[in-house]
Amino acid sequence: MVSLSCTGVWLALCGALAVAQTDEENHRRVYEIAAPSVVAVRAVVAGGERSGSGVVLTKDGLLLVSYAVVPEGAQNIRVWMKGPRLCRGEVAGTSKRDEVTILRVKPKEELTPIVFGSSGEVRIGDVAYTLGNASNSMINNDQPSLNVGLISGAYRLGEPRASSWYVGPVFETTAAVNVGMEGAPLLDAAGRMVGLVTLNYSPHRFLGNAIPIDSLKETVALLREGKHPSQASAAQDTLPPEGEAYFGATVVDRRGTIVIDAVEEGSPAEAAGLRQGVVILSAGARTFKNAAEFAAFVRGLRAGALLTLSIDDDGLKDEVRILLNRKE
Repeated sequence: MVSLSCTGVWLALCGALAVAQTDEENHRRVYEIAAPSVVAVRAVVAGGERSGSGVVLTKDGLLLVSYAVVPEGAQNIRVWMKGPRLCRGEVAGTSKRDEVTILRVKPKEELTPIVFGSSGEVRIGDVAYTLGNASNSMINNDQPSLNVGLISGAYRLGEPRASSWYVGPVFETTAAVNVGMEGAPLLDAAGRMVGLVTLNYSPHRFLGNAIPIDSLKETVALLREGKHPSQASAAQDTLPPEGEAYFGATVVDRRGTIVIDAVEEGSPAEAAGLRQGVVILSAGARTFKNAAEFAAFVRGLRAGALLTLSIDDDGLKDEVRILLNRKE
């Protein structure tokens, strides 16, 4: 009996060791995949100098960084790439509301673009990584800092904090988010970018937050083309067009306005923070005569559309962005 018991313990220990080794191998693999695509950035702004992180978008030198680090009007922009390699950067486009800036550098050799994943496939409990210029680790030591954790939550930030401006859905992660990580990628187990790290946070749960990448793809595409996000249509496909879009809220006419009457639990509308009584003002630049016209517009969208609504929530005007999926 003692021998069998010891054998069982030994097998359990071996199994645990094998799992740990597998995890370690994947951590290293994620680092090897993503590290060449991660950069550090420093810029002079009003009030001083800021440091943060970013990722490579194109081989010829377009980068995605945080607006909180490189806002419009930033000067003396420097970019460090693993190597180490130092380049001068210039702003190619910004979107304060989305907290993103596109930089252009002139590299001496082709860069390695980050691979985007789908934040729509991310679930609470998934393994997650952050990789960036923590405490200027890239600037000082040519060493992006890798951190591992889980997707610990998904909710909506309702107000700007920590010198950030983004308001909308975020992932919460237990992977470390330190000073200098603003603009770093949130990575999935395959090393794909599924979020952009923001120092905005929930005052109730101050863990690391990242903006889902699906919410930013439209803006990034427009900025790469030299357009401003205000030129975007009210809805843009970001997922394969398979079936009618699921909004999850009903609307009614009330005193000449279009008002949310009911919101389904677990729906995209609920995830965006919509609730009964909220007034819909417009979808992008498009306004509607009545609730029926708005409902028909939503029914005409396809799964994967990104719907931008201007709303009035008890006197507070706001803008919400809703990724419309397919109803399970």
